[in-house]
This record gives sequence, structure tokens and C-alpha cells, in this order.
Amino acid sequence: MKKLITIILLCSTYISAQTICDSVSYSVDGGQVFTLIGTNNSSDSVNFQWGVCYNETCYSKDGDTAIFADVTTFDTVGVCFDISPQWACSDCQYLVFTNGSWQTLNTITHIYEITPVIRDNKAYDLLGRELKYIPKGTIYIKNNKLYEK
Repeated sequence: MKKLITIILLCSTYISAQTICDSVSYSVDGGQVFTLIGTNNSSDSVNFQWGVCYNETCYSKDGDTAIFADVTTFDTVGVCFDISPQWACSDCQYLVFTNGSWQTLNTITHIYEITPVIRDNKAYDLLGRELKYIPKGTIYIKNNKLYEK
């Protein structure tokens, strides 16, 4: 029984062991120039291979730090990295510049949407169809307000 428990413990330790992919990540420097900084928390030596796409143009660089001077804060940027010599890890994300820093699209908490104010004095049903006349007992929209006749 003790041997069985020991084997199970060894297998579970092996299965949950971290890979080098769990130990690499990147950040974006907060300055005016779009700079990617690779972080390696493993004991292995790795080289970051970067791919950055924006405005229908893609560039690649390698090294722990890569500078992409053409990227502006008005661009939505696709960032991918892989590591060599293993070529076992890769990650791609889209970044946008908002609230003074680069953020991944999945971490944006809000988007300000501009909605036009329509004041055409026409009546619409709740599905947005224009009403030529308003039947009795109907809820309708006119000049962005709800009414009931």
C-alpha cells in the first residue's frame, strides 16, 4: 500500500510540474515608444521571437527587449511571441492603448459608445419599424422616448 501511495504522489508531482511555457511572459514598457520586454522565470536560457502586427503591417524581432518605433497609441496591435531553442511556447494577444497604458482586449472594462440622438418626430415600434399610424394600446418610441397610446 505504501508503494502505491508513493507511486501516485510521484506521478501527481510529475504531472503538475511547470513547463518552461509557464515561466515566460512579457510586458509593455509604459513609455512613448512601443517596447516589449520578455521575462523568463525559468532556469533555462531562452530567446524571445517577437511578431507585431498593426495597420496591416507586420514586423518581427528577437531578443528579450524589442522596440517597435512605428507603433502609435492609436493603433490596435497584435503581439505574438515564441521562444527558441524549444519553439514550444507561443502566445498572441491584441493590445489597445487606453487610460494611459497598453491593455489586452480581454481586460478592457468599458468602451465608450457614441449613440446618435434621433429626433425626427417619427414613431417606431419596439422592433424599430416605422409606424405610419399608432394603434391603440401600443407602446411606441418617438424622439428617443417611450410612449403608450
